Amino acid sequence: MSDTTLSELESWLVERDYRGWDPFDALNSPWLKRLSCGWYPVQRVVVQLLKRAPLNMRPLLRVPQLHNAKAMGLLLTGHARRFAASGTDHDRERIDHFSAWLERNAQRDTTGAAWGYPFDWPNRSGFFPAGTPTVVTTAFIGLGLVEAYRVTGEDRLLALAAESAQFVHSGLNCRRDTNGVCASYTPLDQARVHNANLLGAALLLEVGTLRDEARFVDAGRERVGWSLAQQAEDGSWLYGADPGQDWIDSFHTGYNLEALDRAARLTADPVCADALTRGYRYYLDRFFLADGTVKYYHDRAYPLDAHAFAHALITLTRLQRLNERSLPLRTLVRRQLETRFRSGQGFFYYQQQPRYTNRIPYTRWVQAWIWLALVTMEEGG
Repeated sequence: MSDTTLSELESWLVERDYRGWDPFDALNSPWLKRLSCGWYPVQRVVVQLLKRAPLNMRPLLRVPQLHNAKAMGLLLTGHARRFAASGTDHDRERIDHFSAWLERNAQRDTTGAAWGYPFDWPNRSGFFPAGTPTVVTTAFIGLGLVEAYRVTGEDRLLALAAESAQFVHSGLNCRRDTNGVCASYTPLDQARVHNANLLGAALLLEVGTLRDEARFVDAGRERVGWSLAQQAEDGSWLYGADPGQDWIDSFHTGYNLEALDRAARLTADPVCADALTRGYRYYLDRFFLADGTVKYYHDRAYPLDAHAFAHALITLTRLQRLNERSLPLRTLVRRQLETRFRSGQGFFYYQQQPRYTNRIPYTRWVQAWIWLALVTMEEGG
């Protein structure tokens, strides 16, 4: 493992001003957008074809490299964690830089502040125009703002985090049952997705606790309760509760665990803590090969995805107290990440399939996550 991995990746990001391509940005091509004729089935096919293409056709198709709010939020989180450990002027300046960018680029209405993706996004749940706020993007940004507030004491950071919590509280479509509440992925759908629901809950609990706002805390508890009721006896969660959402993958399970870890800490609820322990045991048992390779799904490895390796490093670091296997496994995962995905130019490749490697340098999906993972490891969580 190279000691220069983190610094070279950071230099690569800085040289490009943190801009880049994304696996789902096909409709930012004026030609592909015109070709799809605004027809949803064709839009989905176009996006999936470019996402799966092993060669990067984006320059030819005139897909621009853009800033992505989620990547900016992940970078903010990493600089907050590093500032907490080192207190350097550079990390303090970067906190100001990323938080200012996020404030300028927030989607604001009466429900609060939120962020989406800079591309049209047709998926299983419908068509979402560029900029449509998503709870996952907003939650990761809001949680990054909370971490930045905790290490700087800057009230404006907590204020923006509170605006994002307000969106999660009031700007989504919620469905209630006897177990609690599940919020939608965006304001435009009714999807019931566990990582989205739990990440939103974690943000509500963090902000509600810091600001002593019972409505946020109560809403966070209700959303956690809904997803805990959906957890299987073996500790797993399906991706979601709607038809066609019956897969189990590693990084979305990691998102669930990261959110549940915050919820368990903030609520001191033994039911939540038990669910976290069972979920983490399942995660360790089902998503890793003996050499540290991170499986994409619980029942098969491919595609090997750098995003899954990156989030595994974060999960293994932040939940290391729960199981003694965490740190030895983390060492193996990082070795596999560097061996399989690290380029000779500072960035990391996207995916490995059995017969080829997709070397496209996606910024939000890969580089920002790996940078955050390496910082999290370096600073101990």
